[in-house]
Amino acid sequence: MDRRGKIMLGIAVGSVVGLLALAAPAVIGMIPTDEVVAEAPPTSAAPPWTATPTPTPTPTRLVPLPTPVETTPAPESKCLGVPAGTDRGDISPGATGVVERSNGKGLATVYRVVSGDSYWAIVERFCLASEDFNSANNFGGAGDIYAGDYLAVLAEGQPEALALNEAAKGGYRTHQDCDAIARISLAEPNAKGRIPVSMSGTVVDTGKGEYAEGPVEKVDGKPTFYTVQPGDTYRGIGDRFCVDAITVQAFNEAGGPEHVLQPGDRVQLRPTSRTIAAQG
Repeated sequence: MDRRGKIMLGIAVGSVVGLLALAAPAVIGMIPTDEVVAEAPPTSAAPPWTATPTPTPTPTRLVPLPTPVETTPAPESKCLGVPAGTDRGDISPGATGVVERSNGKGLATVYRVVSGDSYWAIVERFCLASEDFNSANNFGGAGDIYAGDYLAVLAEGQPEALALNEAAKGGYRTHQDCDAIARISLAEPNAKGRIPVSMSGTVVDTGKGEYAEGPVEKVDGKPTFYTVQPGDTYRGIGDRFCVDAITVQAFNEAGGPEHVLQPGDRVQLRPTSRTIAAQG
């Protein structure tokens, strides 16, 4: 083939290829295929939905309520509304004595003290006001309770209590029966080693008592020395002679060691000089 023929063949081939290229899209669209081609969404479509995250709730701060404080209610008084003088029965220990007298209303008027009794237990047993109890018995409080004594529970029982005490103890009295109480005073030792002493009031012998039954010696007509008997106490001696027992004991033991009373001891009831030698 000459040159001109080759040129003409090339032109023909090129034309065919061009026609095939133009027809390819149409042909391809007619060929079945399994591939899915995603189409772009139209520009007017709504934007895709996006889930809004749920906000985390902020915990509410609770103000704690105050913790209730458990309290034990005060015990109700057993004497509330109970008449004074009502015998509530033995209180052990402290008030196990016997009611000796009562009035027409069934209220106790006289009570006899036994060993182990106490002032406050007696007050509680009979629902008494302490000031009324003190007034009915002419004493100052707990220190004036003696075993064997008859006490006025109510003021109306005072005459009977005094009479019973008189009969039971043969005239023995306690401080409540004294018009006044004598006292011995001690000063500091002087340069000579002697203790100045003085006395206020008068020693009076009211008669033998349960805790002071011994004999007494007089000096210048006044009770001065007492001889101790079994069962005697300084307190009993003080009651019998209307003298403060504590100061009598201090006077007899001045400057020396404490001494337990023994039968036969000679107790000096009042000073007979202005000074005494300090016992060593």
